[in-house]
Amino acid sequence: MHCYIEFAKYQKWQTRELETSPKKQKKTIDESPGRATNDPSDASSVRTNATSIHTDALEHEKRPDGVKKDKRGKADENACKLSLETVWAARQEKDEIKEAARNARYAQQFELRKEEIALRKKEDARNEREDARRHFELDERVMLIDTSGMTDVQKQFYQAKQNEILARGLE
Repeated sequence: MHCYIEFAKYQKWQTRELETSPKKQKKTIDESPGRATNDPSDASSVRTNATSIHTDALEHEKRPDGVKKDKRGKADENACKLSLETVWAARQEKDEIKEAARNARYAQQFELRKEEIALRKKEDARNEREDARRHFELDERVMLIDTSGMTDVQKQFYQAKQNEILARGLE
């Protein structure tokens, strides 16, 4: 009785009392010896009234959460917000890293292409110089050729070539 008096003040134990009272009432109504009736509709109406009173009382007085559940609820809320923020921040950071890496690759490719173009230009210039040198050597051989021992046709051919070389040189 001492415990009942102490716990009766708290809402948790008051709700417990409401939960258990309709069950006891059902047993006393159905099995009461002072009331001998065989009318089943009368007994069901008593049950329905007791049940409706029981559910109405539970709807108005909701049992408070326990300490563990209250802590878990706060932790879940905070953990959810924290984890969502953490995931979002991690994703943003990862996206920034990817973007920086992509930009670095693009810059590196751009530099490589610039170097490739510069190398092509150098190679083209070198090839042009080489072609000009070969052409000059051929022209020099044609100009320095000895035509004294050649036939008239060969002499005419080499003199025409020499005239072309001189005309190009004068232009």
